Amino acid sequence: MSHDAGDVVDLASSPLDGRYRILSRLGGGGMADVYLARDESLGRLVAIKVLKKRLAADAEFVERFRIEAQAAASLNHPAIVAVYDRGKAGASPYIVMEYVDGESLKQRLRRRGRLSPDEAAATALAVLDALQEAHRRHIIHRDVTSSNVLVDGAGRVKVADFGIARVGASALTRTGAMLGTSSYLSPEQAQGRAADERSDLYSLGVVLFEMLTGRLPFSGETDVAVAVQHVSAAPPNPRSLAPDVPEACASVVMKALSKQPADRYQSAPELAGALRAARDGGPAAPAVPRPSSDAPAPAATMVAADALTSSAGAATRYMSAVPRDAPVRAHRRRRWRWVALAAVIVAVAAGAWAAYALVLAPATKVPALIGRTKDEAAAALRKEGLRPVVHEVWADRYDPGIVARQRPRAGAAVGDSSKVDLWVSRGPLHIPSPELKGMRTAAATALLEQQSLTARRRKAATLKVPKGEIYRQQPAAGETLTRGDTVTFWVSSGPPLVSVPDVVGLSSGDAGAALKADGFVVSTDLVAGWGKFPGDVVEQDPVAGTRLRKGDEVVIKVAVF
Repeated sequence: MSHDAGDVVDLASSPLDGRYRILSRLGGGGMADVYLARDESLGRLVAIKVLKKRLAADAEFVERFRIEAQAAASLNHPAIVAVYDRGKAGASPYIVMEYVDGESLKQRLRRRGRLSPDEAAATALAVLDALQEAHRRHIIHRDVTSSNVLVDGAGRVKVADFGIARVGASALTRTGAMLGTSSYLSPEQAQGRAADERSDLYSLGVVLFEMLTGRLPFSGETDVAVAVQHVSAAPPNPRSLAPDVPEACASVVMKALSKQPADRYQSAPELAGALRAARDGGPAAPAVPRPSSDAPAPAATMVAADALTSSAGAATRYMSAVPRDAPVRAHRRRRWRWVALAAVIVAVAAGAWAAYALVLAPATKVPALIGRTKDEAAAALRKEGLRPVVHEVWADRYDPGIVARQRPRAGAAVGDSSKVDLWVSRGPLHIPSPELKGMRTAAATALLEQQSLTARRRKAATLKVPKGEIYRQQPAAGETLTRGDTVTFWVSSGPPLVSVPDVVGLSSGDAGAALKADGFVVSTDLVAGWGKFPGDVVEQDPVAGTRLRKGDEVVIKVAVF
């Protein structure tokens, strides 16, 4: 990405506000550059996002930047990048944020390829935890992408970049304007309509699709082409690209990618529950009707011709060009009356059930289960009339078979026969890299798979290591790894190939010396009938130029009379 080199020089000349010393540029986009800096007051590394100079005079971008700081600073959650401070570098506002020492999910996917269904679900659930906290505070992210999901060295997930978030009812863009990354846009954002919590869930559905398949559901030559597909084209089923994706998991993705917000999951907890059920072998999410290939596409979305070719920082506008005639409005009014009536009935029923659950139904307190064995915890729950649901998880602090996490928490009041989720340790998440040198490929691969590590085999010639044995590995034995990491090992293909020299016509002594100097074993055959060449090599096997390994045999035939 282009950036103003002058910005780096200015920032590096002296600490910002006498406190933050710029160390290097981490990256940036069309709106801001991000730098690694040291907080000299607290002695810690931080990330500083600085609004680009050319945008600092634009009141809308400055306001959007201020709202990002306000939105993110109001959130205190382990899966959200924390905001510590804000100020100005000359005329450009900046935000001081938590530094995440790792990579974006997009970078991880490019480096390692698609994730397993379990890894994808775990990552999505961490993002949903962050979105649930933001939505609880009426903050909508509006740009959930794999580039805005960060993964640190320990595998922890952090959601970043609330730069186009909406806080409460505050709108940061003009009417009809669209902001966000086109590959992850919800249909309503692509049409310039208001975004809500369900828009974030659609974008996360795109990220989940990307994690499971290694590609995005829609692609095109321009941002406009991609945005139009979000509005009118049916996404492919993840299983059509990755058949190993479970049907239940694919159904969750397809429902999250529904065109109409009402057809999607309505909240982050609802999507998280469906994803956990799919991961744990539960039923598939209800199917959502997909547009027929014969049916006309949804109402066309007209895109301003200069929207995506305007100067950097200009908002992209998507404006509906569909006429609204009276019969359609009348039909919609009648439909919404029925929807409103149904909503009232559901609300009354829900209220009656809540009254029963809270007032009449006996409450059971969930016992404390963390630190107990799986069997002990399950027995304690059954004794209280509750249903244990067991999951497995890697946990550094708990031995295998010990409950590392529970939900609901200990002491929570629940109804009789309620479900209680238990996460039982499979063993430590972080382990030392095993010693592979001297092993064969099959044994090393089996050992790595047994420890939930990924094996990557390479092959090379070596002089001293027998063919088929491992002689090198990366990371080295004993280095700390996270389950799922890749261990690369090199297998010996034996000594390198060497060309046999031409020794015909040399004396037997000179020929033997030349062959031995190249590492070959020499055998001599005596042949008669070569009276002109007594003592000379008249033939060799194999012939000159043949490529052999050092230590292989070369036969020379020497004339005797």
